[in-house]
Amino acid sequence: MEQFEKIYEKYYRKIYRFLLNMSGVPSLAEELTQETLYKAFLHIDQYEGRGSVYGWLCKIARNNYLTERKKQRLFVDPENMQEQGSGEDLEGEAVDRQLRGLMRREIRHLPEPYTSVCALRIYGELTYAEIAAAYGKSESWAKVTFFRGKTMLTERMEKYR
Repeated sequence: MEQFEKIYEKYYRKIYRFLLNMSGVPSLAEELTQETLYKAFLHIDQYEGRGSVYGWLCKIARNNYLTERKKQRLFVDPENMQEQGSGEDLEGEAVDRQLRGLMRREIRHLPEPYTSVCALRIYGELTYAEIAAAYGKSESWAKVTFFRGKTMLTERMEKYR
């Protein structure tokens, strides 16, 4: 139990940020973070140690998010997202917020495994080695998959220019 408390303290904020970046909804990110850590606690014996604990938690978090999205048919309206900024460049912040929302939406529409790999690399900030371990693949596979996903994402984002 004490070991899991350390995991909770170390990774709570990281998992929350990961889910907030994926969903754009603070309350949903909070709820899914709690659910992720609860599931991890229940299934800690299933952690195989192939990758980092953080990578394992991100995979659980991403699956929770996708399940919730399927249940709710959740689509984030970038203009209704609440983010705090400096307030100095409101127009610039609005454009940045809108672009981040569009990018989130386009990442979700990539085919698998590109969606997962891009989300883990961009939002989870996992290394290629951690992504590879989570999938039981090579680091080269993770790099190539991310590069291809990023290329598809760039092409999809071109329509917003």
